[in-house]
Amino acid sequence: MSGHMGLDVPVTARSVQAAYKVTSRFDTGLLTFTLTRSEAAAYLKKHPPSGKWLTPTAAQTGTAPSDFAHFGLPEPESFKDGMLYGDVCPGAPDDALATDPYDTSDENCTSLYAYDYAPDRTRIYLRTHFEPGVSPLPATPVAPSPAR
Repeated sequence: MSGHMGLDVPVTARSVQAAYKVTSRFDTGLLTFTLTRSEAAAYLKKHPPSGKWLTPTAAQTGTAPSDFAHFGLPEPESFKDGMLYGDVCPGAPDDALATDPYDTSDENCTSLYAYDYAPDRTRIYLRTHFEPGVSPLPATPVAPSPAR
């Protein structure tokens, strides 16, 4: 999934989980992992947002479990404290990044949420949407068939 999104997963990441959901309206790619706070700061610096990092003014307490519930995690929109978020557009030239943090017109952008859930740990949530039936599905490793 990281290759499909154009974003790397650091080798030091823990609890790496990915999913791809196909729907009639749009497909959704999900990726989540944890890093130490210093590793997360380096990751966010390496993958800057289009615009600037945002902090929520309030937690969306009524957020229904949806995408990340598949992993047994709360949705990133349900957090207020310790949360940064923004749209990361891998492959976009630095001078072409939009200044509007709410611009979702770039199909190559991924929503990145960084949540400081423990004193020295940060969970990275990545969510991106793809056109249904147009985007190639991520390749899944295929186990070799047993010899007969």
